[in-house]
Amino acid sequence: MAKVKKVHESFEDVSDNGKFSKVCRGMEQSKAWQTLTLQQTGLYLLLKGKFTKYKTGDKKDNRDDISFPKSEWVQYYKTQQMFAKDIDALIDAGLIRVVKYQGNLRKPTIYGFSDKWKQFGTKGFKIEERDKRPTNTHSAEHLENLSRSATERNLARHKAKRAALKSRD
Repeated sequence: MAKVKKVHESFEDVSDNGKFSKVCRGMEQSKAWQTLTLQQTGLYLLLKGKFTKYKTGDKKDNRDDISFPKSEWVQYYKTQQMFAKDIDALIDAGLIRVVKYQGNLRKPTIYGFSDKWKQFGTKGFKIEERDKRPTNTHSAEHLENLSRSATERNLARHKAKRAALKSRD
């Protein structure tokens, strides 16, 4: 049998060992994808570009270990609010989810890919609160997600501010 040679078109880059970011037609034509802006689909492709399948070891891939630190998103977004809005849109469409929020620790949030987009627009579609970015950083649920040391520091700071205000009165 003859070997089948990989053929790349002239407009495709072959310098990176044929690595690519795959978006299937089903996703592209889905209701979830159709709700996204061009900027949001671009952000999804940037996140998808970080996806890696491993050939060895226990871990099959990094689908639940995708981060996009400020040093990277600042190249595409003028403000954190614009970036957060687009991340939230991807979460609301069921394309990604928050695996670990670390904003309080000044570390990038860890995201994971989700297949909930397939149910978008149906009765069964629901994004759990744990899959979203926290919007109220002082809620009880959010505080549970924080590390103990960071929570203790924040509470101590808050108590110190309260005591200072009371001493002024």
